[in-house]
Amino acid sequence: MASYDVIVIGGGPGGYVAAIKAATSGRKTALVEKEHLGGVCLNWGCIPTKSLLRNAEIMRGLSEGEKFGFSTGKIKTDYAAAQKRSREVSARLVNGIEYLMKKNKITVYRDSASFTGKKELSLEASGEKLAAKNIIIATGSKPFALPMLDYSMPNVLDSKKALQVTHAPKSIIIIGAGAIGMEFATVFRSYGTDVHIIEMLPRVLPNEDAEISALVGKEFRKKGFDVHTGTKLAKVKNDGKTVCACFEKNGKTFELQSEAVLAATGVRPNTEGLNLKLFGIKMDRRGCIEADENMCTSVPGIYAVGDVTGKLALAHAASAQGMRAVDYICGKRRGPLDYSNIPKCTYTVPEVASAGLTEEEAKENGYDVRTAVFPLSANGKAIAYGDDTGFVKLVYDEKYGQLLGMHMAGIHVTEMIWGAVGYLGMEMTVEEMAEVVHPHPTVSEAVMEAAHIANGKPVHI
Repeated sequence: MASYDVIVIGGGPGGYVAAIKAATSGRKTALVEKEHLGGVCLNWGCIPTKSLLRNAEIMRGLSEGEKFGFSTGKIKTDYAAAQKRSREVSARLVNGIEYLMKKNKITVYRDSASFTGKKELSLEASGEKLAAKNIIIATGSKPFALPMLDYSMPNVLDSKKALQVTHAPKSIIIIGAGAIGMEFATVFRSYGTDVHIIEMLPRVLPNEDAEISALVGKEFRKKGFDVHTGTKLAKVKNDGKTVCACFEKNGKTFELQSEAVLAATGVRPNTEGLNLKLFGIKMDRRGCIEADENMCTSVPGIYAVGDVTGKLALAHAASAQGMRAVDYICGKRRGPLDYSNIPKCTYTVPEVASAGLTEEEAKENGYDVRTAVFPLSANGKAIAYGDDTGFVKLVYDEKYGQLLGMHMAGIHVTEMIWGAVGYLGMEMTVEEMAEVVHPHPTVSEAVMEAAHIANGKPVHI
C-alpha cells in the first residue's frame, strides 16, 4: 500500500493548489483525479467562458466601428471556431497543471477514490489502496439539475453542455440570472441569439449590491435581452427542436418558446461515492461537508476545501481554502478567512466586481451606513475608450469612515477589485483611501474619486 503525508481527492483549483502547497512544504503528496486536472474551472467553467466572452468583446468592438472611424461591412461569424478556440485555451492550461504536478513530484492517480478507513482510500478502477496521514477532499460540485428539464435532450443545457455546443442557437431561455447565466447570455447574444433571461428573485445578479443589479438589468434590457425577474418556471414541453416553457409572475402565467434552454441555477456538491458515512463526516442539509476555519472536518486528519464545503463557490476561494488547509497540516496557524472579503467578478457588459458588504448587508450588521458613488461617465479613461457606463460605489461606516464594501460596474473593473480586498483587509478609512495616488488616466481613479466624495470633497464631479 502506497503511503503519503497528504492525499488530495480532486484536481480542481482547490485540490491542485493544495497539492502544490503540500509538496513545496516538504510533504510527500499524491492527488487523485478521475477526469482532467484543473477541475470545472479550467475545463468547463471560468476559463472557457472567458475565451468565449473575449470573442463577444471583439465582436462588440467591431460592431461599434463607426464610432471609432472605421467600417468593417457585414461581419461573418463562426461560433464553431470560437468554441474550438475555447477548448484549446483550456487544454493549454490543463497541460500547464500536468507540468506543475511533475515539477513538484506529486503522484497523480487517474481514478476515483473512496474511503475505506479514516486514513485509507481505495481507487475504483485500479483497486489500489492508498494511505495518508492527512486527506483533503476537494471534489468540487456539479450543476444543479432542475427536475422539470430532461437533460438527455440535446437542446437542454447546463453550464457544461453549453460549452460543448458548436453553434449559437437562434433563441434560448436561460433560467437563472446569476453570474453563470448572465455570462452565457452575453456570449449567445453577441452571436445574434434571441435571449430570454428568467430569474426567480426580484433582480438579476441577486447577490450583488442592489444598485449594481439595477444597472446591469437596465443595460441588458437596453441591449435587447428579454429579462424577467420575480419569475418561476411552471412547466416545460420539449420535442427536441422547440422548448415551450410556461412561467409564473405576480400570479399570472406566460409562455416562451425557444430553440434551447439553459439551466444556470447553482451547483451542488460532489460527494457521491466517497463513502463519507463510513465514519460520520458531518454534512449540512445541502449535502455539503462541514469544515471549520482551518478546513478541518469533524474527523481529525480529514479536510474539505472548495465547492464541496458550500462556503463560497469560487475558484479563488477554493485555492485559498486549499492553502489554508495545508498551512494547518504543517502547523501554521492563521486567522479565519473573511468570506465577505473574497472578491466576486461577473464578466458581462458592463463587468461587475465586488468585495465586502453590500449596503443592505452593512445595515443588517448594525452599521451606520454611508455610501459614495462616482460615475464612470466622469472618468477620462472610460470616456476615451467609449465605454463609460457604470460606477464605483463605496459602502462605509459613518462613525469611523471605515470601508465596509466596494461595488463596481463598468469597463476593466474585474481587474481593479483586488485593491478593494487590500483596503478592506487593512481596515482602511475613506480618508486614507483618498490619499492613495492612483495613476492617470485609468479607470481605477474612480475609486479615489469616490473616496473624495465620501470625504465631502469631490474633485471631478
